[in-house]
Amino acid sequence: MTKNKSILDRLLFDRFHLLERPLFKNNLMNIKIENRCLQSFIFLLPVILFATIFFFIPFIKVVYMSFFKGAILGESVFVSLDNYKILLEDAGFWRAMGNTLIYAIIVTPIIFIPAIFLAVLLNRKTKNVKFFRAIYFLPVTISFVVASYIWNWIYSDIYGILNYLLRSLHIINNPILFFGSTWLARFSVSIMVGWKTIGFSMLIILAGLQGIQQILYEAASIDGANQWQKFKFITLPLLRPSLTFALIISVAGSFKAFDHFYIMTGGGPARSTETIIMYLQKIGFEYYKLNYAAAISVVFLILLLFISVLQFWAGRFNE
Repeated sequence: MTKNKSILDRLLFDRFHLLERPLFKNNLMNIKIENRCLQSFIFLLPVILFATIFFFIPFIKVVYMSFFKGAILGESVFVSLDNYKILLEDAGFWRAMGNTLIYAIIVTPIIFIPAIFLAVLLNRKTKNVKFFRAIYFLPVTISFVVASYIWNWIYSDIYGILNYLLRSLHIINNPILFFGSTWLARFSVSIMVGWKTIGFSMLIILAGLQGIQQILYEAASIDGANQWQKFKFITLPLLRPSLTFALIISVAGSFKAFDHFYIMTGGGPARSTETIIMYLQKIGFEYYKLNYAAAISVVFLILLLFISVLQFWAGRFNE
């Protein structure tokens, strides 16, 4: 009995010291790291499959199509860079690109200035602040199609509530045709987009504000800084990552504008609100020039990547 007990003690002693050996510890650590990597890959696998099936494979197909020319049901002929050469000389493409750029320039401050103001205003611990955050974010949950029809009704010169209010207050005598002129149509659509998307940018900026430590503001107050100085020297510099991210999302979204212009203006008047996506849709699905539309898509994607990288660099995340 004593002999068996001594053997058991020896085995337990050897096992304990085996666990303490550096080589065994390293092997155990490597196994844990491999298990974590495997678990991470399993969690990422659905996203990888989704991106591969719905983005990378279609993108490769689009790039491939842009080097060919042919009918939908007929044979395609390799034309090298001819589609891109046609694109450079296409006045319709450059007009649509200019319209999209003008729209992006108009709508960005309409979204960002109120979003920053609302985020600062709602970054307080008051009684009803959660209610107002929900109210300002509510339009984000509405689709652009629904929002476009709502604002079509508001802007209507026949039964629109805006023209009715202006005439009731004797501000105007005749109804305003909000989509009758180029610049008025651009601003009218931009106001709708601002109403629809301010809440999203506000939420991003608000999250950045809540990540700023209050001790910084307290130290600034002790040094005699006023509210504007706190905002300029503390809030804005520390908000730079959030502002840059929100700006990239906003500008990329404005360049991809389609449904609200398609519903509200139809590209008019005189194609002055026809965006690049509307032009792409017309070339591909109305004129059935799919190969040329593929070339437009590739150039448009490169342009978006360039703008995003430029904005990312301007944000200077590392500072």
